[in-house]
Amino acid sequence: MTRTLEYKIKATDPDRTAGGIVGRILKACMGLTPHEISRAKFTSGGIMILRGPEADGRSEQFVSATVKDRVKAGDTVRVRFFETEPEEQKVIPAFGKDIQLLYEDEDIAVLDKPAGVVSHPSHGHYRDSIANYLAGYYEKRGIEGNFRAVGRLDKDTSGIIIFAKNAPAASRLFRQKEQGVFRKTYLAVAANPPEINERHRWNIVDLPIGPIPGTLMKQQIISPPEGRAAVTRYQCGGEFNDISLIKAEIETGRTHQIRIHMASIGHPLIGDKMYGAAPADQGSADRALLHAWRVVFRKPFGEEEIRITAPVPEDMKQYFSGAGDPFDRNHGENGRK
Repeated sequence: MTRTLEYKIKATDPDRTAGGIVGRILKACMGLTPHEISRAKFTSGGIMILRGPEADGRSEQFVSATVKDRVKAGDTVRVRFFETEPEEQKVIPAFGKDIQLLYEDEDIAVLDKPAGVVSHPSHGHYRDSIANYLAGYYEKRGIEGNFRAVGRLDKDTSGIIIFAKNAPAASRLFRQKEQGVFRKTYLAVAANPPEINERHRWNIVDLPIGPIPGTLMKQQIISPPEGRAAVTRYQCGGEFNDISLIKAEIETGRTHQIRIHMASIGHPLIGDKMYGAAPADQGSADRALLHAWRVVFRKPFGEEEIRITAPVPEDMKQYFSGAGDPFDRNHGENGRK
């Protein structure tokens, strides 16, 4: 999708941009990165100016501009980002499965991914990922685009997954992850009640993770250089019948990180047959019970904070059916704070 940004020059902007140099306006006032400025600079119609009403006799239409041009208070700068990905890299639209939109604006779509569906096209799943179904959803509405998953969820993990509708939005959200602004909280149903030192506070597991040679996906706790740094923060948010409700946040994004870290400290996830399945009498889960529950981030263009929560699936709730409701309801509505 083409993304258009417009900014009207304020009276104080020229003084802090060397007299209103467009290149400095793009960086200081519109928050564009050097890469984004370069991309717009070398695109026809990428940077344009509409002169303010005080510019008598000038066109009232946007005209092409360069980063060296100057603007005055009342002028408007427009920047357009055009999609440039080759056709073969676009996600193939798929139909037949409804998607659950939790939030949407012109830059992002936030979905509640069901367990059993892969996040994006991969080997053996080129037409049945949640990305394929999202592309199909928009195609039915006459909207074209190349949607980029900002992060991923394992096939059996349910919950929040975010797709950017344009490249600049994707890069800004990934930058928020690096800066710790983008925060995602997971819920897990795990074996064994919490220890005294785990109760009602956040704990940290800091153990490196690496692949097990000869296996396709399975990971292990292993020292560097084979293992890569992995940090998980977790809290035991409730217990019932020797089962714990775990809240977890990851500072790194290693494959199966929460599952392997929880198993390493004696809390294997219920239904997780790869990293230490819980006893059969604790339920009939057919997946590792992990759910991407809540996400907090800023809008890609602006400072507005967005908070999204995905409903807890029934296969997780059933383990606490006799314990009231241990799931935190104090999360507000989906959307703007």
